[in-house]
Amino acid sequence: MSSTVRPAWVLKPVAVTGSGTKILVISGFAVILLASLLLGYFATSPAATLAAVQRDGADLTRLMRFMAGLKAMLALGAAAAVVWRLAAPVSLPWFAAYAVAGAAMAAGPGVIWGMAHVGAGALLLHGGLFATILLLWRDPAVGSRLAAMVERRRAA
Repeated sequence: MSSTVRPAWVLKPVAVTGSGTKILVISGFAVILLASLLLGYFATSPAATLAAVQRDGADLTRLMRFMAGLKAMLALGAAAAVVWRLAAPVSLPWFAAYAVAGAAMAAGPGVIWGMAHVGAGALLLHGGLFATILLLWRDPAVGSRLAAMVERRRAA
């Protein structure tokens, strides 16, 4: 009989039972999102931004920046769902997957705002959003949390 040895982080979820640990996990996710948004914005050089704005004109620039703001609100809604998920115990691989998807999703609007790489920003945002939705759909803890919410509402 051979047994497979797994690392400890695979076997146990991160203990987020205390409010301090929940705050730490959720604030860590928020820092990752904010850093990604800023990194996406500062990834475009000012010269490339100026050239793109001059090439595309003021009207298109205003429209694209409005769309970047709108897409940031969409990413904020998806991030809120992830924060709701992170309030329950989460294993390190799931947290890492949520962090990577959220980072891509948050970097997208910043890249779009820079106007030089709109296609790359859109790819980051939509890829991260799709990955976040896929993770929330496949995460077994989400189903149990939703079932518990339904049970509480039915009991009330």
